[in-house]
Amino acid sequence: MTSTNRIIELSSLIAKNTAIVNGFLVNNNLPTPSLDADALWSMPIPEDATEVIKARVTVIDACSELEALMTGPKQLLKFKWTAYASVKAVLRFKLDKSFRVGEQTSFEAMSKFSGLNVMNVRRIIRHAIINHHFFREDVPGVITHSALTAVLAGDEVMRNSLIVELDEFWPAGVKMADAMEKWPNSEESNETGFALANNSDKSMYEILAEDPDRANRFAKYFDRPESTDGLLDNYPWEEKDTMVDIGGSHGSVAISIAERFPNVKCIVQDLPAAVSEGASRLPAPLEGRVTFMSHDFFTKQPVSADVYYFRSIFHNWADKYCIKILQNLVPAMKSGARVIIHERILPGLETLSTADARRAIDMDIGMLQLLNAQQREPHEWPELFRRADPRFKYLGARQPAGAIRWIIEAEWQG
Repeated sequence: MTSTNRIIELSSLIAKNTAIVNGFLVNNNLPTPSLDADALWSMPIPEDATEVIKARVTVIDACSELEALMTGPKQLLKFKWTAYASVKAVLRFKLDKSFRVGEQTSFEAMSKFSGLNVMNVRRIIRHAIINHHFFREDVPGVITHSALTAVLAGDEVMRNSLIVELDEFWPAGVKMADAMEKWPNSEESNETGFALANNSDKSMYEILAEDPDRANRFAKYFDRPESTDGLLDNYPWEEKDTMVDIGGSHGSVAISIAERFPNVKCIVQDLPAAVSEGASRLPAPLEGRVTFMSHDFFTKQPVSADVYYFRSIFHNWADKYCIKILQNLVPAMKSGARVIIHERILPGLETLSTADARRAIDMDIGMLQLLNAQQREPHEWPELFRRADPRFKYLGARQPAGAIRWIIEAEWQG
């Protein structure tokens, strides 16, 4: 039997699912996708349109595979070593802000704005157009914004994120293999690609603390509004009286829990600057039900509670340090207390779409290059609790529908 021609199969899959997405957009009088400057910044598909979301993901994955097949192995091996050079230059010299969205400019005007000579502006802009859809040059020498540069010019959060990823994360990735060779199998946060990229023997957080501007950019990268990712609807908070949000920053999760469940008293713990800022932002109606406490989770936990909650904390640390964090809870824990770890997990790739798999694996490698830390697979969690103390009973991990993070739970049986 002749096997199905994969490129034809993929092209059919793309056509079928593109029609589903297009049909939804047309039936709801929504604009079709565009990279023009006035395009919508995100695809206008609501969360409850699950069939359309699935079709969109299928198109993206199929296009990626079809491109790879059409490119071929030898061509795929060619490294794009100039890939983001122009993007970094655009951001560094603020070329995206050199003229307003809806207007047009010239290489000469961008040169005057930035201080770069005309030749360098022209080569940077054309590289960014060809490789990243940054700007447009529909008429030779006449530059307008594209959808991507319109977003950069109008969304400071998105712009800051890209700067952090290119200035902080990318150099660390380049040096990751060097760090692994210099410090084989290290679990130390100062023996990393980030440390080498900064010519330092300190950890990422220590390095950033020495430069307020860098630290501020980095803080803004993570200080973005986020949903509670299924936590409120998929955990029996109505049965709990107290929770401690460890490493809870400004208390967004604790505040959400307190607003929804008046029975729960929440304590947010973090380093002094974070809790001071969080306390200043606390809504008045929650005073007394949400409190802030300075605490380092590498020291003994002083609060006895029903639930100890960690949001995206453990993936910042290697196993030896995660074990210390758990062991520091023990002195305060009463029998039946729960530990909730709320973060991404690495399930088997067969359960993920290609796009989701890439995001998960990319995050895992990101933790390696920055901190010698990791995302963990399902089987690694019970072992981590066991190594911390055999009196922890692992209760399992579950991912609420539509959530990015998993709810990983253990019970103290001491």
